[in-house]
Amino acid sequence: MFEDLLEIYKKKVAKSERELEETQAMIGLIMAVENMSNMLTNKQQDVDLLGRLIDQVDHLSKEVADLKGQIKARQIRTTTNRSQKGSEGNALESHTKTLIDLMKERPGRYTTSELVDMLGLNKTTVISVMKRAVDMDPAHVKLTQGKRRKLYLSYTPDEEGDGEKGEPDSGGDKDKARLELMAMT
Repeated sequence: MFEDLLEIYKKKVAKSERELEETQAMIGLIMAVENMSNMLTNKQQDVDLLGRLIDQVDHLSKEVADLKGQIKARQIRTTTNRSQKGSEGNALESHTKTLIDLMKERPGRYTTSELVDMLGLNKTTVISVMKRAVDMDPAHVKLTQGKRRKLYLSYTPDEEGDGEKGEPDSGGDKDKARLELMAMT
C-alpha cells in the first residue's frame, strides 16, 4: 500500500512538473511576444521620427533654395547696379520704354497679368512700370482700375487720344488708381 501511494505521489509530482514546465513555457512565450511588440513599437516610433526628420530636411532644403535664389538675385542686382550706375532707374526706364513700344504696336487694354507675361517681370515691377508709363506718356497711356482692384493699362493712339480730353472723371480715376497702386507696392 505504501508503494501504491508512492506511485500515486510520483505521478502527481510528474504531472505538476509538466504543468510547471508548460506554465514556464507559456510565460516565456508571452514574454517573447511582449518583447516583439515593444520592438515593433520602438521601430514604429523610429520610422515616425525618421519621417518627421525627412520632412524637416525637405523644408530646410526648400528654404536653402529660396535663400540661394535671393542671394543670386541680390548679386545680379548688385552687379547690374555697379555696371550701370544707378541702373534701377535705368532698368525701370528701359522696361517702361519697352512696354510703351509694345503697346504702340498693339494698342489695347492690358491687365497686370498679361503685362507680367509680356515683359517677363514680377508683378510688383510690372506695377511700377505701369505707373512710370503713365508718367512718361500720359496722353496715350491710361491706368484704370476694374473690379476686385484689378488694374488695366490701355494705350490709345493719337487719333483717339485727342477726343478723350473732355472726360472730367478720368482724372479722379487716375488719382484713385495711383493711390491703389501706392497701397499695393
